[in-house]
Amino acid sequence: MGTRRMLDVLSRHVRTTGFSLALIVGLAAGWPHLLVAQSSEEADGPVKVGDRWVYDIRDESTGYLRNGYTEMVTEVSPREIILNRTFREPGSGLPQSLLITFDRDWNAIDNLLWQFEPNNGQGVRLPLALGKTWQAEFDAKNLDTGATYKGTSSSKVVGREPITTPAGTFETFKIEHKSKQISPSDASKMWENEVVVWYAPQINHWARQTILVIFEKRTRLNVSEELTDYTRKF
Repeated sequence: MGTRRMLDVLSRHVRTTGFSLALIVGLAAGWPHLLVAQSSEEADGPVKVGDRWVYDIRDESTGYLRNGYTEMVTEVSPREIILNRTFREPGSGLPQSLLITFDRDWNAIDNLLWQFEPNNGQGVRLPLALGKTWQAEFDAKNLDTGATYKGTSSSKVVGREPITTPAGTFETFKIEHKSKQISPSDASKMWENEVVVWYAPQINHWARQTILVIFEKRTRLNVSEELTDYTRKF
């Protein structure tokens, strides 16, 4: 797997994706000025096999459409959620589809490129409230090269705002995730990720997210992902 492929795949998984990571009850118009935390039940409802989200990917610098993908839940257990991610235009060495494993808080466990132990810490810790923060430490392994990294991540709910996308208008929690993955044998080999997620509880996923990836102090990726369609299996 070449560097370009690795970076393209990473842009769709952060987490975040993760990523990633994934994140998202349209509420009545006019939020109260006092922002109140929501419970897990209010925030998402149960994740079910067949839940589906569709995204466009755009370059943040130019605004040009780069690609897109559909995520569908294929398996749910008490501890994990497995998604099948299908790319609209594989190209550039990308596969047609791949499986991504998350825990029930949408922390990424593994994807095509990375494996995290216990996870990447970039999920959603319910209940959410303005100002809430959390941190995580993890081990990361690059499945292409076998290289291992020590990782840390920090997250904060920095806002609550409506987001309008082609799929509709959603009330969201704006969450900032920052993470670093450093090689134990070479501190210069460092991945830095900055992911901003607009989590819409109504769809139990993000309505929008931006992803900035820096490796060895150079920007390698700067994209946004926006929801264009979705279905839920209530």
